[in-house]
Amino acid sequence: MLVLTACVQRVMHPLVLAPVTLLQRSGLNPRPATVVHFLLLLIVVVLCFFLAPAAVFSVVEVSWTFLDGIYFCFISLCTIGLGDFVPAARPGQQYRALYQVAVMVYLFLGLMVMYLLLRTFHKMADVHGLTTLLQLPRCEESVLEDTEPIVNNDPTPPRLKDKATSKPLDPGSQPSYNSINKG
Repeated sequence: MLVLTACVQRVMHPLVLAPVTLLQRSGLNPRPATVVHFLLLLIVVVLCFFLAPAAVFSVVEVSWTFLDGIYFCFISLCTIGLGDFVPAARPGQQYRALYQVAVMVYLFLGLMVMYLLLRTFHKMADVHGLTTLLQLPRCEESVLEDTEPIVNNDPTPPRLKDKATSKPLDPGSQPSYNSINKG
């Protein structure tokens, strides 16, 4: 999950924030711009991660129909994963190892895109005020996270601002287990 989150944070700006900003510069207000962007992203995701792979699965997997392929894509990318359809399970299949690696890459990219779609929906809900209405937490701004370096390359240690912060704590000022009332 950490890898998916890190990948989505990296692609959030070029795939979500930049297109919405471009739509706003073209004259759309923020609310319609987020809706248009979300609908376009949803169409691309459905075409590229549900319909196209389902067609490939229906051709490669002999016993699968197109609807079986859509079912597998939906179950897998929504992280339900029932296990009733497993690609590359037929022994003796040509290029089986390559096919399994391709399915793993598809599943990783698909999960990443689904998470990106959820984050985009959350940002759209923020713009429309739905998170406030439903008392949900706001989607954190990732703009500041991307500009701050994760690792500081400066070899000098940070300096303390005043002498009071560098003094050791007095053990008597801290609560201890002995101070708990046992009665």
